[in-house]
Amino acid sequence: MDDDPEMLSAVRSALEDVGYRITTADDGNKALEELKKETPDLIMTDLRMQPMNGFEFFQEVKKVPAYAKIPFFFMTAINDPLASKYSETLGVDAYITKPVDLDDLSDMIQKRLNRK
Repeated sequence: MDDDPEMLSAVRSALEDVGYRITTADDGNKALEELKKETPDLIMTDLRMQPMNGFEFFQEVKKVPAYAKIPFFFMTAINDPLASKYSETLGVDAYITKPVDLDDLSDMIQKRLNRK
């Protein structure tokens, strides 16, 4: 999920180009519905979402035992050390600030998925 459709499209294209299958959602509620259809290998979301922000979405996802071990990344324009630290205390796997280098993002995802 991302609040910027252009960023979402760019990330989706870049990750599909290296072989990832991507499912997107416009908001947290839709994303939760998508999770019921198929369990992903990794979840990535923006923090600035409505009606549910990224922190709230993370907490909803982690309430479901089947989703508890899915790696979770925040990708956000919020370059805030407190938000990053809070993410770490929640157990988020990566806090990535925009703009992001898409090759670096792909590498981060691959490294995280290889540790599963």
